Amino acid sequence: MDKIFLRFIDICRLKAAPQDLPSSRLLMGVTLFAYGTIALFLTVEKMGLGIAIQIGVVDALLLAGLAYIMLWVRDFTERYVQMVTAMAGSCALLELLLWPLLMLQQYGVNDGGMFFVVIATILLWAWLIWEVAIIANIIKHGLDASIWMALIISFFYIFMSYGAMRTLFFSQEVATAVPVT
Repeated sequence: MDKIFLRFIDICRLKAAPQDLPSSRLLMGVTLFAYGTIALFLTVEKMGLGIAIQIGVVDALLLAGLAYIMLWVRDFTERYVQMVTAMAGSCALLELLLWPLLMLQQYGVNDGGMFFVVIATILLWAWLIWEVAIIANIIKHGLDASIWMALIISFFYIFMSYGAMRTLFFSQEVATAVPVT
């Protein structure tokens, strides 16, 4: 299990690809569950448990669905398990890093002042760029695409994911305060 965890860290460091993971439906399920659960924890305070559960489930299903569509278009559906596992596992790790950044941002808004809000915002932008790079790397290997095409698809994936989550769950005032990955 340590080897698999280290492989996800390598994916986040852009040193590994989806094909470096075992093709295991169980591992895919575990990583999707982890991804959805962390999304739930990131939103439960602002949205309540019922909505947060829905957000976690929809976010995980959206990741799995969009990955299948990407692979189906290129006729690489045999890569589905490894690609979804890589995306869900690495994004789950990234969401764990997102948590303290959101707490720093909230501290700045409530008590800490503008300095903490600015620092949190800069770190959140860096986090988002890192997420785009990781997803692009996974897509590049999963679809045998150029890095530029993978970056475009990565931005499209994040835009679609955020747009769907915002449309389904967030009112205008809450959507600006709670980022969803």
